[in-house]
Amino acid sequence: MRNYTTYRSLRLVLGRFLVLTALQFGVFTAYAGNIQVSNVTLTSQDSSVGTTRIQFDLSWENSWRYSAASNINNWDAAWVFAKFRVGGQDYLSAPGASNSGTTVTVNSTAGLRPGMPVRVSSGTGAFTASAVVRAVVNDTQFEVSEAPVTPLSAGAVVQASRIWEHVWLGNSGDITAGTGTAALYDAGLLNPAAAFDSTTNPALGLFIYRDAEGYGAVNITDIQLRWNYRTQGIGNDDVVEVRVLGVEVAYVAAGAFYVGDGATATVQGQFRDGANNVAFQILSEDSITLGGTLAGQLANNNTTGMLTVDDYNNTTNRGLSANFPKGYQAVYTMKYEVSQQQYVDFLNTLNRHQQNSRTGTNLEASLTSITNRYVMANSSSLAFRNGIRCNASVTAHQPIVFYCDLNGNGTGGEAADGRFIAANFLGWADLSAYLDWSSLRPMTELEFEKTARGQAVPVTGAYAWSNTTLVAANNITSAGQADETTNTTGANAIFGDNGNVQGPMRVGVFGRDSSIRTAAGAAFWGVMEMSGNVYERVVTTGQANGRAFSGSHGDGLLVRDSSDLSTYGAANALNWPPATAVGQGLRGGSWDEAASSLRTADRRQAVSSVATRDNKSGGRGVRSVDCTTPAGTAVITGATNLIGTNRATYSASGAGTAYWWVVPNGWEIISGQGTDTIELFADQSGSIRVAPFNACGSGIQSTLTITLSAE
Repeated sequence: MRNYTTYRSLRLVLGRFLVLTALQFGVFTAYAGNIQVSNVTLTSQDSSVGTTRIQFDLSWENSWRYSAASNINNWDAAWVFAKFRVGGQDYLSAPGASNSGTTVTVNSTAGLRPGMPVRVSSGTGAFTASAVVRAVVNDTQFEVSEAPVTPLSAGAVVQASRIWEHVWLGNSGDITAGTGTAALYDAGLLNPAAAFDSTTNPALGLFIYRDAEGYGAVNITDIQLRWNYRTQGIGNDDVVEVRVLGVEVAYVAAGAFYVGDGATATVQGQFRDGANNVAFQILSEDSITLGGTLAGQLANNNTTGMLTVDDYNNTTNRGLSANFPKGYQAVYTMKYEVSQQQYVDFLNTLNRHQQNSRTGTNLEASLTSITNRYVMANSSSLAFRNGIRCNASVTAHQPIVFYCDLNGNGTGGEAADGRFIAANFLGWADLSAYLDWSSLRPMTELEFEKTARGQAVPVTGAYAWSNTTLVAANNITSAGQADETTNTTGANAIFGDNGNVQGPMRVGVFGRDSSIRTAAGAAFWGVMEMSGNVYERVVTTGQANGRAFSGSHGDGLLVRDSSDLSTYGAANALNWPPATAVGQGLRGGSWDEAASSLRTADRRQAVSSVATRDNKSGGRGVRSVDCTTPAGTAVITGATNLIGTNRATYSASGAGTAYWWVVPNGWEIISGQGTDTIELFADQSGSIRVAPFNACGSGIQSTLTITLSAE
């Protein structure tokens, strides 16, 4: 199974487009969904205002949409974004370039873009290794980030390498729906809570999802997105390459939920209420006091030996502000951990300096021979099932082409090359850079628990599928292929106890044709591998740098102008934990960890400020949704004591027109789910809950306890 991303190199000419070349590359997103982007082209140019439309086809399998009337307000979607590169080839000046400080004079600046790495390819003169174009001044002059270490003279020729940049799209109203599967289209603004602006708050991608309840494949042709190319400094006659990429995500509805599971003696470091050893309920995105001893304050159990919260017991700087994403707000979450092919796609749009920062092997621009070709593990041979590599011989200064090669034969893109395997060896700086580049953001550890558990009352010691059934995969079949799996009976996770898999497996590996979460190893919202496979790198509540996180999204660009080469290719998003990883933590366990670390509530590594790449860590990203859930609390009316009967009718009022009812296991809602009145069957005493809901999610829940007794 493949996700195809099509490239088009086009020359923008007044009134029309001339297709110069067309190349197609295989790009994997996830086997379980088989997302494919194809037939990318540019059309409908308006040269008077500097816009065009990016047209493409989109498909993926096993898509779903359920409403709250079906017990859950949830769907999957494609997050689609685009990259562009100006110029048909690298920039090369005529002989005779000169400089005065940081101002460089050349015969023409046509084709130069801020951020392009520069060097002197012949003649006299030398730039620093980190020098890039900072600004284009006029037709013959540009500013460089650092003055040449040797002045340019004697026929100097300046060469600048092309770079990939992020496309700024129009708002939701600028999207033309395709034909085929009926779908909805939502623009993803840089700041979803603010108004669209073509330059200060553009759409950096869009969500595409089915418009009605159902299940099956999505196939849409001729989707069109307006691109405001002039706002990005592109002229009508510039040569431009465009690339469209897709990532599968799942909608996690807004609403109250729990963190921790109440088993404070057995689950290390888990959250609890400040006054009691019970799970803590998140009721809004309002600020929360940490480390207190009162009801409504968020505490944790400081189990001996745990990597514990560093300053919960301090008297200052121990709160979560209203800006910190607590999980109440709706988000889209990547269905799968970042795959190795996704990371390859990312690497292949970076310049050489950035590539060197985002891999483990030394790939500095002067090198032409690479020994440790498996670049994430910094190894000359395959290590822990990470097959991301480059060739032994590369071109100095130019970006390197990476590919997956799990079978080690030097040919990428083959059926068994492991493109589908979760990417391990991702340090915090690597994951955050990938998320910034794709205009997503890191998830917080509170959002991790919401995504895994949903809004149900926690089950003690449960894994992401909300029970304690756990079977390790202890062998691999169809290794590295699109259908990689295990023949271990009942296996639903990759972890160390009783398993002998020496590295992560294919994302979505347990996504069998089953609606049973336990068999699929699935989280509540359809998100996969939140217990096991690779550790999830998340923003922690247990460190000040983590608590400073405000939920800002990536802008699609990475650091590309710095005198410090080690910072090239780092995320530049506001208030994210820094590359040192102070402020990040690990959740969910991995292929090499004990079963206990896979539990949703387990926080033994939640304040793990480990920046280095290791064979157990990867992650995924999320994107906030600007959505408002219903206000108010419903009032439940109905009998609280059922005598001699198991059937009864209950109503809700006072907080809306649609309601989401939750009943204990073993009970049944006979009719009325999603409405203000239900008829239910009760098999024992227990409590029912109800919350108002809308398209964004559910509001605050109300509870009514019901007692069953004989006549």
